[in-house]
Amino acid sequence: MKYILVLLGWCLPLVLRAAQPLEPLQIAEHFVAKTGWSEMKSYLSGEAAGQARRESLGQQIPATLERRCQLLQQGLATAVVTVELHDSVSRNDIYLHFRRDSTAAAAPWKLAAVRSLSMTQLGPPMLKLLSEMPPAEVATYNQKHPDADHAFMLGNIQLWIGADANINQHFARNQEAFQRAAQFIQERHFFTSAPDSAVLEEKAANANEELQALLHPLYITRVSRRYLGCASCLEFVIGGVTDNTVGLFYQPDAQQVPTMSPDRIIVIKPLGNGWYLFKTT
Repeated sequence: MKYILVLLGWCLPLVLRAAQPLEPLQIAEHFVAKTGWSEMKSYLSGEAAGQARRESLGQQIPATLERRCQLLQQGLATAVVTVELHDSVSRNDIYLHFRRDSTAAAAPWKLAAVRSLSMTQLGPPMLKLLSEMPPAEVATYNQKHPDADHAFMLGNIQLWIGADANINQHFARNQEAFQRAAQFIQERHFFTSAPDSAVLEEKAANANEELQALLHPLYITRVSRRYLGCASCLEFVIGGVTDNTVGLFYQPDAQQVPTMSPDRIIVIKPLGNGWYLFKTT
């Protein structure tokens, strides 16, 4: 009897641990692993279930890419996990959006959608063209495009199609300059709370030469308040095509930061001191 009790004492914690439903970060790690995942279908819903009928996302990603998962946000009903994919020459990010189904006791958290910044196909060939441009052509290009010269376009495109870590590093190197730009915008009262004047206010702000002189070294194409649906957020847009946008925004009040969703704001990452990285779809 004594040996049975000892055996139960050793096995019971393992059984209980195995019976615990997986949390979003654990699901993400299984889903992007290089090997398959036999329990995958129990933790997928919606479009994610339709996209991974036979293979997990990890099996569809090239095996040469390493994967690093990080829990970005987890609330009562939703969660977001970021996945950095990288090898010796490249780095990219995808975002896994989860929903909690309180009626599914065995697996309440389910992966609902996988997102990344879309419509970046033109970026790499544009970057290659600019990078290989001879000095004489660079001079001609700068004469024709004084507002978006060669150096600006190189830096801007690298941020647009690059990894989140690149934007993070860019902000860390230039945080004081970003803060000066935000302060300048606030002091000049470019933006009001009137929704019917948002387009005109944005146009006036981006036509201001002093502001452009502050934004140009930061590789920011424009400032806005229209992308995030947050009237008090000051958006510094790097670039994008149609609704697929990447940039930074300033919102010192954490309670006013908008929420992420797979339908609009696919990621918001805090950078510190009221600054955030964002991407939309």
